[in-house]
Amino acid sequence: MIVYFPTAYTDELLYSQLARYYTKSGYMAYTFAAEELFASKTVRPDMDFINSYTSAAVQAITRNISMEAVIEKHTMFPCYGRFLPRERRQKAFQSLVSMMGNYYNLLPIPQSKNGKVRCLRYCPACAANDREQYGEAYWHRIQQIIGIHVCPAHRCYLMDSGVMISGKATPSFKTAEEMIPQSESCVFADNEIEIRVAVYMAEVFQADVDMDSCVTVGDFLHSQMANTQYRSVRGEQRNIAVFHADFKEYYGDLPHNWFTELWQTQKVLTNDRVNFYEICLMAMFLGITIDELVHMELPEKTQQQLFDEEVYRLHEQGLKYPAIAKALSAPYVTVKAIGERRYGTYHKPTKALLKSGAKPQNWNQIDENTLPLVKDAISQLQGDGTTRPKKVTTFAVEKILHLSSKKISLHLPKCLAEIQRYKESQEQYWAREVVWAARQLKDTGVTLTWRKVRDLTNMRRRDFEVCLPYIHDYAESELAGQMIHLL
Repeated sequence: MIVYFPTAYTDELLYSQLARYYTKSGYMAYTFAAEELFASKTVRPDMDFINSYTSAAVQAITRNISMEAVIEKHTMFPCYGRFLPRERRQKAFQSLVSMMGNYYNLLPIPQSKNGKVRCLRYCPACAANDREQYGEAYWHRIQQIIGIHVCPAHRCYLMDSGVMISGKATPSFKTAEEMIPQSESCVFADNEIEIRVAVYMAEVFQADVDMDSCVTVGDFLHSQMANTQYRSVRGEQRNIAVFHADFKEYYGDLPHNWFTELWQTQKVLTNDRVNFYEICLMAMFLGITIDELVHMELPEKTQQQLFDEEVYRLHEQGLKYPAIAKALSAPYVTVKAIGERRYGTYHKPTKALLKSGAKPQNWNQIDENTLPLVKDAISQLQGDGTTRPKKVTTFAVEKILHLSSKKISLHLPKCLAEIQRYKESQEQYWAREVVWAARQLKDTGVTLTWRKVRDLTNMRRRDFEVCLPYIHDYAESELAGQMIHLL
């Protein structure tokens, strides 16, 4: 029973609030707190977002605040969900509110590269202020935004803590108070563009998320190039090479900047990339204010633009200029001049084109046809007893079948349901892997020892220890007994 639960601080991660609850409630071990808080006690606390909580935990978390407000003010949703297309943004938000767990398939969360693992970060000056004001430090959301390296408030560089944001980390609750040194000097930034980027991104992040906006960020950024050298005279084409050259020069002194390629810029403008950092860099370069970016609106077309478009539309249908002028009750000379601006004096009307482009997909049929392939892929991942088993995930299945990322999650519900039938915790997978290794050793007549199991699985001792409770689920009693007594 949850008797005491701390109130969340400003901009505090929900994980930080739960960690403070764990520390102050006097639990003997993490497992006891996990049973109280999580629907599955083997789950790993999600540091950026949420988990599936028990009814008692939900009641405590939402005692003074709605779950919707928790998602927007105490998770990283404003960073990853703000610039998604409307339907996907709303699906991700509702997934978080309902604790369904498939939000990772909807949010554009970048994967770790080059084996580098993210850690919770902190600002020494913020920690000192927190201790003075609240009596303890806590984990701030802003300091976890990918792309920010400087504290927007104090202009000192953020520090990595020892708390890893990784699916491979041992489940635990670590408070900022226990992980951040009591006295630590700040290293102040002197790079003006780095400071400005951090302040801009932080202000965008803290603004309310417009859940109903239908404007896509690529179209909005394109509209903001109007009346600049980055749009053609009529505004239909982008001078992307000029934009990219000026953009790179503007951010030439920005350290750790990965957003430097022309193709990356193109993909943002075509709505194929929705990275928070990249969008903020482009918006700041174009002089877009915080309010304009968080409440994206497209400029209304002038009467002249609407009239021009109607002339072009009728002309594409094969009408001659006299007929267009009559249809629009406009002077023939005016209509002819508008047409010749686009088509030239000697342009002939184009023939009616056959419908082309991407054909609508019958996703129900595709789902049915793909399901047997998904089952085969799952069998491959589980192994046949001789091959090493792998964890069954949507990503792993998509990789085997050469499907595009998130295709199963977004469009193939039957395939997704089949994959989720085999959903397991990391500890359960480790247990399955250990049993496979033990059987390999037994089949070859080798004496079963911890070292030989470790050599086959490359598993750490502590990981082996946490998976022991699940060994009986995958091995017969005799073999399970031998494995439990290996250490």
